[in-house]
This record gives sequence, structure tokens and C-alpha cells, in this order.
Amino acid sequence: MTAAERHAALVREIDAHNYRYYVLDDPNVTDAEFDRLLRELRALEEKHPELVNEHSPTQRVAEQARANVVKVRHEVRMFSLDNTYSVEDLTEFARRVKAGLSESETVRYVIEPKLDGASIEVVYEDGRLKMASTRGDGEIGEDITTNVRTIRGVPLSISHKGKLTLRGEVVFYRKDLESLNAERAQEGLEPFANPRNAASGSLRMMDAREVARRPLRVVFYQIVEGPRLHKFHSESLDWLAKEGLPSHRRHVAVPWEGVTEAILSIDRARADYPFETDGAVIKVDSYAQQDILGFTSKFPKWAVAYKFAAERAWTKLTDIQVQVGRTGTLTPVAVLDPVQLAGTTVSRASLHNASFVAALDARIGDKVAIEKAGEIIPQVVLVDMEARSGDEVPWQMPTKCPECGTKVMARLLDEEKGQMEAAIRCPNRLCPAQVKAQIFYFARRFAMDIDHLGLALVEQLVQRGAVKDVADLYDLTKEHLLELERMGDKSAQNVIDSIQRSRERVLDRLLCGLGIPQIGQVAARQLAEQAGTLEHLLSWNEEQAREQVASIHGFGPKMVDAVVAFLADTEQRRIMEKLVEHGVGQPQPKETVVTEGPLVGSSFCVTGVLSRKREDVHADIRALGGTVFDSVKKGTTYLVAGEKTGKTKLDQAKKHATRVITETELAILLAGKELPPA
Repeated sequence: MTAAERHAALVREIDAHNYRYYVLDDPNVTDAEFDRLLRELRALEEKHPELVNEHSPTQRVAEQARANVVKVRHEVRMFSLDNTYSVEDLTEFARRVKAGLSESETVRYVIEPKLDGASIEVVYEDGRLKMASTRGDGEIGEDITTNVRTIRGVPLSISHKGKLTLRGEVVFYRKDLESLNAERAQEGLEPFANPRNAASGSLRMMDAREVARRPLRVVFYQIVEGPRLHKFHSESLDWLAKEGLPSHRRHVAVPWEGVTEAILSIDRARADYPFETDGAVIKVDSYAQQDILGFTSKFPKWAVAYKFAAERAWTKLTDIQVQVGRTGTLTPVAVLDPVQLAGTTVSRASLHNASFVAALDARIGDKVAIEKAGEIIPQVVLVDMEARSGDEVPWQMPTKCPECGTKVMARLLDEEKGQMEAAIRCPNRLCPAQVKAQIFYFARRFAMDIDHLGLALVEQLVQRGAVKDVADLYDLTKEHLLELERMGDKSAQNVIDSIQRSRERVLDRLLCGLGIPQIGQVAARQLAEQAGTLEHLLSWNEEQAREQVASIHGFGPKMVDAVVAFLADTEQRRIMEKLVEHGVGQPQPKETVVTEGPLVGSSFCVTGVLSRKREDVHADIRALGGTVFDSVKKGTTYLVAGEKTGKTKLDQAKKHATRVITETELAILLAGKELPPA
């Protein structure tokens, strides 16, 4: 066998093993044998560099990190799916499908598990992986080709010639996410809340070498461009599998009478799936019928998602412990007998606040129901009153802080009426629990973005007295860190380097990290633009501060009072003065006010989980003349509501007659087009 022939044989064999491991989840060789084949391929390519090509398994990972983010336009728009939650909704969907087709047509439907991950588009040209991109706003995504190449289940080459554009979902298997979160905990990093966040965050990393360390999987669910190979969607899914492309092997094609049972089958089996699924997707199978039905401005008319109710499990409430947060708020947490829920073992769950515990009448020893609803931290939702034996112990919020022993207090919602706030607080701002939470918040991505400074590391630093406030971070040395548990030389240097880089963050990021009450990311930016520098902000006396802050567009009386009180607080001033001494927080650049553009005169509040960073959405709105607020105020034109939008924001929108729009509708406005009447 010649070197070229051996090279080709090794590539085929390694690709086949990758397919069995990452797609079929059924490896037939040991890790050691696989590594031996890869070493042989690398050695062969070192000896014969002319054999190296971009589609070799050795070339999956780019050696250099991406220098910048490149936007790409999807040739075919990536629509989202309309959601349904009941059999009645499904019946209405079927009625609309029948109404859109001739009465004599028979309709068959494909039912697939709805995956909880990050959507991508992948383009092959003449059998070679050419481009991969994020969904973005549906029309414009981000080039992530170098990162998708690292996903072992994605073949770098296929036999099909011509252009082929696929849509898919990048996911984490449950077992892989648990392992990754365990590693992050050991490194002092915050665990990922759910597979979707983990997948989305991984895909957008700049360094493909880091992405390659994460066990990402992909499932392709749609052919959107290229020669129409089949008449039916189900045939295309089968063809993808034959091509060695990871696809939905769990789909079924049935007449309408079988749809409900197919959905129930997925619901019953979802705990056995290796990935998270929160529903089922129902699609018209015939491509010809899909073409006739077409799209609305938001969704395909030939597909819908049926969302499952949150998974529920019953277990025993063995204790109620209290956590103290960044602002001193005491939060009760349920300690549970471990129970399996949505593929993970749960032993703790949220109880929100004392009023919630009282409303549930939850007692230690109760049998309780917990739901996860897609997040790592579940919540208690129900108490089984009939299961009580009489030995259950009622619980009350402690009168002293469990962390520092300070007497707790409840603020008044209305001093004249004497209404007490549901939240109970520890007033001691030097409380170790508050200090830990404040430092961790300060280091978050949307604030000072200090990598490698996870909660476990922060706890050690505070417990040892090395850090008493956020300004103390800038006094840390490598030697301080090397004294901590599980801290090696490289890890310590990474932390110090990240802290040093954070000095270059501009003022709005610093103000956001300080956690001024009532001041979110948008308001922090407005306040920073008004002050210019931290030194100038600190130079204002109380009268000047009130005058300056009140002049900021959109700042109401509560926000003004909160900022003035923060600046007058002796302890907060001490911390800010230390930050000035350390050179933290660069001057805020003045952003040019856009006086022309399709959004001039319109104001927005953006909330919920979006397909991209909220800061990027804000920037796009401002670039076209729109104004952005942290909350819905009188006169706010639009509330852009992503997934998991809170009831408070929706109530505010209703109160102020603010139109609620989706991210897809925002994209229409950003394109300079008008929305149809609400």
C-alpha cells in the first residue's frame, strides 16, 4: 500500500469510528485503539506533508483563534416555530393545514423530538464542508465554521456533489454536560444552567481549540437548499443518515390520527434520550404541500412545536436552608431526598421567599413535587397534604442572618400603610455571603468579564480574608492564589491576567458590576455617558448628583434616588475611590446620537432569552436611531420579548400600552420595514 493509499484508508477508518461514537453512540474500538490510528495518521502526514488537506481528521481544530466576529447572511431565512401546549392547539393547526390544501389531498405528518440546543446552518459544496453559521436573527448569523469543524460527528466531507445546505441543532448529551459542569466547578467556574446555554456559548467562542475540548453533538433536521432529492421530509432524514450525517433517527411519519400517540411516545421516552428534549415538532411530510402552505411573517405554516409540561418528580423535603444573596436578601432553599428529574439527580430546589413557603404551607418532612422546566435549579411547586403524618415541622424565616448573625429586617413597601416587603434582608453589608455574591456578580460577563474567577474561587478568597470587597481583587498576586486549594501555577496566572485585563473595561461595565440598585445594563451606560469617568462621578455632591442624574432621559424618581443614595453611601464611596486608585474603569466614550434612521422616535425594552447577546441587540437598535430602556416606561414603543420573559415586564407593557414583539419582528424593524398592525 502506498503512502497515499494508507492515508486515504486511515481517513476513512477514523471518520467511520467518529460516526459510530458521536452519531450512533455505539463505538466498536477502544479509545486507545482510536488514538493509535490518529497518531499513525499524524506521523504519516508529517512524513508526507503533501497528503495533508483541510478535510483530514488531523485538521479539525484551527491553531489560531478567530480574530473577529464575521456576520453572514442566510440565503434562506431561518424561521422559528410556533408553539402549542394542548390537544386543542394541535387540532387547530391541523385545521389550518387542511384549509390551506385542497380537500382531496391526504396529509402525512413527521413527528420528531424537539431538541434543547443551539440552531446552526451548515453548507457543503461538492461534498466538502464549506460554511457553518449560527441562527442569529434568522436572516443574519455569525460565521462559526472553525468551531463546527471541531464537532467530531460533523463529517468534513460527504459523497454528495453540488451545494447542500442543512439546518441542525447543536446539543450536549446529559452525561457530557454533567462532566463539563463538574470540571468547571473544580476550576471555580459557574456551571452552565442548561444544554442550550452550554451549546450556544461554546459555538460562539473565539478559540476553536477550546471548543474542541467540549463534547458537542449535532443533529441535522432539515435540508433547505440544494437539489430536491426526495418528495418527502422523512425520506430526506433517512438519506442524511445514509450519508453519514447525524440526523433524527427517532422520527416517525404518520397520518393525523397517529400524531397524538407519536407525541405521547416521545414524552414517555424523553428520560431515556441522551439529550434534553422539551417537546415534539410536527411537520407536514410532503415538500409539495409545504410549498403550498408557505409561511407567515414569523413561522412556517406547515410545522408547529408541541411543548411538554415541565417534568415533575415527588420526593421528601428533609430541610429548609437559607442562602444570603448579593443585596442581602435571604432565600429559602429546599433540601431534598435525591430524586431523578429530567435526566439529572436533584437534591436541592428553590422556595423563592418566605411568602412562597407560607403559601405552600411547606413543612420539613413533607412529600413535595418539584419541576425543572429546563433549568438546572428546580423549584418546589406542590405539597402532598394527604401524605402528612403529623410529624412534619413548620418552618419560619430566621430572625438573624445565618451567615453573620446580624438581625434581619424587612423593608416597607408603603411606609404609611405599613405593608411589609416579601423579601427579608441582612443589613450587614460586610456579611461574607453578600461579599462573595457581590464579587462574583462584579466578575460576570455583562459586567467586568473576569474569566476564571468562579464562585468556588471567590468563596476561598473571602473565607481567607484575601478579598473583602471588589476593589481588593486588584491587590491580588499570584502568590496569594497559589496558597489556595487546587490552584496550580498556570491557573493562578490565568486569574491574575484576567483581573488585569478587566482594568480596561469602560465605565458602564464597572457601574453595572457595582450593582447600583435600580440600574441595569442600559441605565449604567446612560449614567456612564453622563459622568464620563468614575472620578467625575465621585466629584458630584448630593445636589449635583440629583441634578445630573435626573437629567438623564428615562431616569424616573426611584432611579434618581437610588443613584444619589449609592453615591452618598460611605462604604460604596470607599470602594469606588479604591477602584480609581487602581486605575479601574476607563472613560466612557460618547456615542454619536443617530438622528436619521428607521427607528428614530421609537423606544425599546429588550428582555428574555434571545438568540444573541443583548448588548448586540441594543447596539443594532441604537445604530438605527432607536432608544433603549432597562424597563418598560410610559411612552416605550416596543417590548422585545424573548424566551422566558417575566410577567412583570409583560404587565408593564399592558399598563403603558407598549406593543410586545418577538425577536423576529424586531429583525423586520431593523431591516427598515414596517410591522403589520398588532
